[in-house]
Amino acid sequence: MAKQFVDTTIVAIATPIGNGGVGIIRISGGRAIEIVSKCFSNSQIIELEPRMATYGKFETPHFTDRVIAIYYPAPNSFTGEDVIEIHAHGGLFLLQKIVEHLVSLGATQATAGEFSRRAFLNGKMTLDQAEAIIETISAESEAHLAATGKIYQGKLRKKLFELEENLISCMARITASLDYPEHDTEADTVDSVDCCLRSTKAELKSLIDTAYEGRIITGGIQIAVLGKPNVGKSSLFNSILCRDRSIVTNAAGTTTDTISEPILYKGMKLVFNDTAGIRCGRFVMPGLDVSDITIKEEIPTYEFRIKDVRDDISEVELIGIERTKKVVADADVVLAIFDGSTPPDDEDEEILKLTKGKETIFVLNKYDLMKNNKSEHYKKFFDKKAYVIKTSALTGENVEKIKEHVYTLTTEQIMLGKTPASSDIVITNTRHLQELNNAYSSISGALTALKIMTLDCIMIDVENALNSVGNITGTRATEAIVDEIFSRFCIGK
Repeated sequence: MAKQFVDTTIVAIATPIGNGGVGIIRISGGRAIEIVSKCFSNSQIIELEPRMATYGKFETPHFTDRVIAIYYPAPNSFTGEDVIEIHAHGGLFLLQKIVEHLVSLGATQATAGEFSRRAFLNGKMTLDQAEAIIETISAESEAHLAATGKIYQGKLRKKLFELEENLISCMARITASLDYPEHDTEADTVDSVDCCLRSTKAELKSLIDTAYEGRIITGGIQIAVLGKPNVGKSSLFNSILCRDRSIVTNAAGTTTDTISEPILYKGMKLVFNDTAGIRCGRFVMPGLDVSDITIKEEIPTYEFRIKDVRDDISEVELIGIERTKKVVADADVVLAIFDGSTPPDDEDEEILKLTKGKETIFVLNKYDLMKNNKSEHYKKFFDKKAYVIKTSALTGENVEKIKEHVYTLTTEQIMLGKTPASSDIVITNTRHLQELNNAYSSISGALTALKIMTLDCIMIDVENALNSVGNITGTRATEAIVDEIFSRFCIGK
């Protein structure tokens, strides 16, 4: 997208809404110096030294405040325009009145993300860097900050610009071959284009492969806490969080819905999901006696196996069980909890089946109640390769070990091939991933067509790939894409 310069000078509060020790107002545009100078009783504000703090008295007809002004001259500023920051006392009402006064002198109230949008339009950052600002502000872990920091530094931009150059080179070769066939044979051009596209496809694949790690970094490691009722699932969940988040009672089925809570561990976000207990029984409609019901396939909506009638399961609990299965299916790691003080039963067998194909940590809870701290009845229950931790939610024994193994297990998943953990760039943005997948699909189509069709037939696929990559950096982004991205920014950024 070509550079654009705007005549209006914009102003907004740059610090969070609320009262504080200091509040910052940002002004950007060609009239910034002129407008701000009208607010100071002394002339020193007119002679602001770039990037130096200048103390002065900000005056209006109704109030006065002592402030510090910092001047960032164009083009060496965040927006690429003249920018002045006014550091005033942090009362919200005061800051709003300062903005109102600046507007009365000729400034325009900035819209959401308008400062960052001007920085993009003036070539101070690419679109992916602008989005990295949003992610940096909303980051909840050290890993997320590190990943977005690399993107904001321009590492993704550099890689994408290289891919754009490759694709433009491919298109130029195809065009030259079609326009001037006497200068080159089609076979030579096909070989050259094929090599270029394969190289670009491999680079795209390496970026796409980091998205798993990116999802872990942004959303956290999702851990499903699974078990039958009364095995101490919620007690262990509370012990991991170091606070009472789930309700704990002696009654079976207390937890009927999923409760999610994140913690930070070694700079990584771990999200534990306490789920409804899995148990077998008969689904009973409210108000009906069990003896009045003939067991048939009356509930096709729910996949639930009726094994015995010792428990009556309400509709609410049944829905909770179905949600549990969904949480387990989507989880990165399953924490399967068993009561180590009692032998496993049919419901424990059901729990074991739900963990098939999932990265699972098996936990024998109620370690304090185990006879001689042994659990002989579980020795043949688990596979020999299963990782089993004996814990006590009551005493907190080995709770820290659970967090450590969740972290280690997920790190190993990353290192064992799901994503190149050593990659300097990690894709954390879903829009970027979608565009990369689109580019990858287009190049795959072009390579397939190259074997059976003429060169002119693959131009559309190569151009589509180029557009997808350009949509990330902003070089080929439409106005609608730009508008949508900057609308997610706050006012003042």
